[in-house]
Amino acid sequence: MAWKGVILKNSLEEKSLLELVKVIEIKNDRYYIEVDDKNKEEFVQKACKSIKPKFYIHLVKDKVMYVMFINHMFKFSRGYPELETAREFGKSIGIPEEQMPFEKLLENPFY
Repeated sequence: MAWKGVILKNSLEEKSLLELVKVIEIKNDRYYIEVDDKNKEEFVQKACKSIKPKFYIHLVKDKVMYVMFINHMFKFSRGYPELETAREFGKSIGIPEEQMPFEKLLENPFY
């Protein structure tokens, strides 16, 4: 099973990140993506360098989530304190809390 997530079209400084993913669908200015295990680490590292400020990218697999912000990455599962740490970091860089429904994304990465 692949890692699943969403990338907003206008969130990337560098589009080469998309070379590491399988785009499942493009809808409403969003790329719905899958990332294989073999590409996941490279994707996470590159995402932290490719994303614009005030955006994030998430990947989910088996109730584990990676959230990548510019130069920062958080990994957590439901109930772990890192979930709130990631949300607080997002708020500190200008992302509204309602745009970070991490609990819902853990259940449905394409929410």
